Amino acid sequence: MPLSPASTVGRPHAGPWTEIEYLALAPTGERIELLDGALVVTPAPASDHQQYLTRLATLLEGGAPDQLEVVEAVTVRVGPSRLLIPDLIVTTRAGRVTVFDPADLILVVEVVSPSTTTMDRVVKPQLYAAAGVPTYLRVELTAPPGPEWHLFTLGPRGYTEALSASAGERLRLPPPLSLDLDPGWPLRRASRPSV
Repeated sequence: MPLSPASTVGRPHAGPWTEIEYLALAPTGERIELLDGALVVTPAPASDHQQYLTRLATLLEGGAPDQLEVVEAVTVRVGPSRLLIPDLIVTTRAGRVTVFDPADLILVVEVVSPSTTTMDRVVKPQLYAAAGVPTYLRVELTAPPGPEWHLFTLGPRGYTEALSASAGERLRLPPPLSLDLDPGWPLRRASRPSV
């Protein structure tokens, strides 16, 4: 839910937020992103969202080439005064990074929650595409009969949906990941197949 630039997180604030002010914010337990000088605040995700995301990160980490890193909930600069926090990224940057640039990214993943539906389906894909992020994976946890993945690749007019798969099907992520995964695997805690 967007907040007025004049006040947020219990503090008065005059004018648009700058990147420096944004990066100085203390953690609140909410996800706070910067969009054109305004802060966008969403509640912390539910446990099923986080469990799925952690298991997906483990699958990606286990199958990714050594030169790639899989990182959850980090800041990505997608334009001036536009700092987003994807659920997960696959990046070529290792070590301590405060803000990732789109050139560092191979894949961005968003897991749709009730409080982030419009952001994950409409706003963020447009911003990631405009910034040049090559691949976007949207995970729909509530899709019947189980999780559903929508993989978008960047073209001259933005993202186009390249592939989709539901639980029990398989989706092959593009190189350099080249992983063949079932969207239902991260639901299983034990006896997941190796990638």
